[in-house]
Amino acid sequence: MRSRPLLAWAGVFIAAGGVFLFSKTVTVLSLRTSGRTNSMHFKLAPSEPMTLCYTNSIYGAPVEERFELRKGDIVLKAVRTGSPAVMEYYGFESSGPLQSLNRSLGPALSVQISMRQDQSLKIGARTVDLRALGNPGDHVQIRVQDVSLASFLLSKMICRQGADAFMKNP
Repeated sequence: MRSRPLLAWAGVFIAAGGVFLFSKTVTVLSLRTSGRTNSMHFKLAPSEPMTLCYTNSIYGAPVEERFELRKGDIVLKAVRTGSPAVMEYYGFESSGPLQSLNRSLGPALSVQISMRQDQSLKIGARTVDLRALGNPGDHVQIRVQDVSLASFLLSKMICRQGADAFMKNP
């Protein structure tokens, strides 16, 4: 007879855990290469910055684009390069290596994997090599969305294979 109340309490705790997992939302950044089924998912703080690093293919100068995530939206905050030619090419009129912006790009952006130059996405202390995600010319979609904690944990379990191959920790 004593086992029935114990089972009832166990059921209550399991149900409460399920409610928590499905009601708590987290901000997730997803990287998916066109034409491929695998993707990478990162849980982020809502205002955590990310930086796209690459070499401008015309002028051969390094460029950093800094983004911030805001409630399902990717916002371009700044572009940094030491090349005045790149700044002019991008249409920035002010001089200096840093151009501050506040340009909303929506929930996703697409980056084409370069034929020659290295490209990386810095997310907090993590660095993802975009060339390791696909072939030159492929497009990598970078998407931010708010999902339930249960959905995020399930996607991490399913997409676990090979994720460490793309990651570099400084």
